[in-house]
Amino acid sequence: MKFATTSFSFLTLLALLVTGAWTASAQKAEYMLRVDVSEDVMDPYAAGLHSGARDIVGPVDLDGDGNMEIVVSDYTGGGRAHVIENTGADTWEWVYSTPWVDSTGTTNNVRSIAAGDMDGDGMGEILFFAGQGYGVTSTLNPGLYAYEFNGTDFGTGPASVYEFGDHLPNRWRQERITIMDIDGDGASEAMWGNNGNNAHDEWYIVSVDGDIGSGFESWIEEVRLNSRVVDHDPVNRGGGSPYYIGAGDFDGDGMMDLSLHSWNSFNLTTGRVTGPDTYEFPDSTSANAFYRATTTDEVAFFGGTVVDIDQDGNDEVFYTICGNTCSSASRPNGGQAILVNYNSGENTLEITEDNVVVDIFGGFFTTLGIGSGDLDGDGRMDVFGTGSTYSAASRMANNDPVFIRFAEYQGGDVEDPASYTLHELPYFEPFDKDEFNMVERDSSGVTSTYYEDGPQGGAFVSKFAYLGDADGDGFNELAVAFQGIDDSTFVIKETFNPADTTYTRETQESKANENRIFMRVLEGSGITVSIKDERIVLPSDYELSANYPNPFNPTTTFSYTLPLDKAVSVKVYDITGRLVRTLVNNVQHTAGTHEVSWNGTNDSGHPVASGTYIYTLEWGQFMQSKTMILLK
Repeated sequence: MKFATTSFSFLTLLALLVTGAWTASAQKAEYMLRVDVSEDVMDPYAAGLHSGARDIVGPVDLDGDGNMEIVVSDYTGGGRAHVIENTGADTWEWVYSTPWVDSTGTTNNVRSIAAGDMDGDGMGEILFFAGQGYGVTSTLNPGLYAYEFNGTDFGTGPASVYEFGDHLPNRWRQERITIMDIDGDGASEAMWGNNGNNAHDEWYIVSVDGDIGSGFESWIEEVRLNSRVVDHDPVNRGGGSPYYIGAGDFDGDGMMDLSLHSWNSFNLTTGRVTGPDTYEFPDSTSANAFYRATTTDEVAFFGGTVVDIDQDGNDEVFYTICGNTCSSASRPNGGQAILVNYNSGENTLEITEDNVVVDIFGGFFTTLGIGSGDLDGDGRMDVFGTGSTYSAASRMANNDPVFIRFAEYQGGDVEDPASYTLHELPYFEPFDKDEFNMVERDSSGVTSTYYEDGPQGGAFVSKFAYLGDADGDGFNELAVAFQGIDDSTFVIKETFNPADTTYTRETQESKANENRIFMRVLEGSGITVSIKDERIVLPSDYELSANYPNPFNPTTTFSYTLPLDKAVSVKVYDITGRLVRTLVNNVQHTAGTHEVSWNGTNDSGHPVASGTYIYTLEWGQFMQSKTMILLK
């Protein structure tokens, strides 16, 4: 990696210098978030551990500075979240990352994230589930981790952990966490569905009493419902593993309703808010407590989206059927979208076939992520979903990537497929076609070249965050998370063996995949006319030059180049990690190159001894560093 937090120890500083973690490299694709990797295989972010971003949320203002932010999950390698902040029109910057926790954790950690202000103190939190399988490098208990902004960053660990009390699931898989004040009491709730292996197949709504991080806060379970009949919850809600709970005003009565979904023939059930911290759900006497939308066992793996698609004051819920991606079994309805719709006056504690439309868009739409908003700014709401995975086979067939599909509402009956027009978003060259292993095959002197997938099997969009006009330039944005991203690509030579008609494979070249697309921000001014890729500034865009002369006596000079206006510090440390001289102390600079000199004195003006010194460029949570030698 090319960065570290600014509060660091001598051992951290020395280790980074030894491993070359602060060496500069060019950013080939400035319109995407790339999370760089270490060449040290013992590092939690060594090559091969990433798979991309499983989730993305926004817009939020976690640090209260008035600039909107996006939070992106880092799915593997121990798991953590990255914060990307808007810095101006069409420009975003990677500004924070929660610390790496434990590289031994399973992929059931950090599958989903949420961001908001749960305790209402003006300091935003990042929430994700972690701790399952931890133990080698972490002593934290499993649970919902809350990293709170502390005025500078998000600390060195979670400020609070919701540990589930005496009913910690023996398995957890959450794909969507939502933070909102669903009961109108002025405090936010977090809600999710958990695939907990039968006994813990439950939907949750939780809140916080007290100040997160104070040690006196308490997590309150406002709702805990099982989809199955169990001892603590004897109501049959259709069964299956819960994957989503969404809130909206489905019947236009001014109170929130709840749509709950679980993996059992696309099971749907409902609930509603009746007041602060109070909810109502179908009981064992309810005639239509749940509805199974398909006859085969299908699911909306990445959840649903709540939107008032026709802007009549009644919210609708759109889901998508995962299909074969989610199981080896046949999923005949995979890719179709499902609409849940109520009219004013209908009982939202019941759900029947009259409230559900299968295949609402009239054909294949998406199998994974789904979101909603008005990307093209035409006043009509859109539903967008994950397109096809782009694999090496797709490239060999000369097919273009289709990462995102849109269903644009055109007016009319929301339950009529003819009310929607389908679009496919264009892809962006050259990044989207340049991420595969290249195999050079020698068949008895006849050479050919083909491409093959790496370990991740091809790139795809996972989830979305509709941002509205987050940068204030008059156009709406959509943040898009990508998964299935390989850290490295290889050139492989295959040689034919006539004796047994096999091929011998030998790796000729390996390199970091510079097109590790974790996320993009897209701006729309017409779905079929103009979709713009917005810039994302990475730590590697900050450049620190070598000093000259080196070795030196008594003065040396170096420069630093900033990609945008930024307050930075420039400091000199000795080899033990002690601060020797502050040359620039958090001074606001304009974008461009700036030069600074050091005359070999400390902050007291006294000459320092001969030796090796470390000079750094520091901004926010990040830094660049190089060494220089004073030789008297």
